[in-house]
Amino acid sequence: MSLAQLIRERRSIRRFNRQPVAQELVVELLQRAVRLYGADEEPRWRCIYAGTEEARRRLADSMIAKTRQSRLVKLIPNKMVESFIQKFADIPASLIVVADADPDRRRQEENYASACGTLQLLQLLGWERGLGMAWDTERLIQNELFFENVGIGASEQFVGIMHMGYFDKTPRGRGRTPAEKKWTVFRADAR
Repeated sequence: MSLAQLIRERRSIRRFNRQPVAQELVVELLQRAVRLYGADEEPRWRCIYAGTEEARRRLADSMIAKTRQSRLVKLIPNKMVESFIQKFADIPASLIVVADADPDRRRQEENYASACGTLQLLQLLGWERGLGMAWDTERLIQNELFFENVGIGASEQFVGIMHMGYFDKTPRGRGRTPAEKKWTVFRADAR
């Protein structure tokens, strides 16, 4: 499969089957993604892996911990809250990615960009092997309680959670915005 075809055909997968994802495969794909990204310096980001049933359950609990403290959640039936937790606990593997924060804004942006670029490559490499992924940056989970529960330090920046697993059905692709709609020509005479 050509790279262009791989990029065109890759989809975010949100419904995974129960087939386990080997931690060794995730590490192998991540190592390949790091090599392909080819940063000049050692990447300044890290991953927290949740692959066991207990770890996935703890991650799901952590994702909703702050929300549980809200008065509004008390109005939601416990069965619905438990269903949300179970949905995320059933995902075969999740990779929490954090970049080093840095007082130098440029350096911090480079750390974040390096993590993002590597994750994009990870998705493509996974897709090549039949492994689907969805990159989760939901604002709902971005809070100090979640960060503390999963081990994100004060000197780190949350990049996202890459949920991953095998799937039975490939979702249809969505329409893509033509490049011309994102194109502006800078002119010297315009003011």
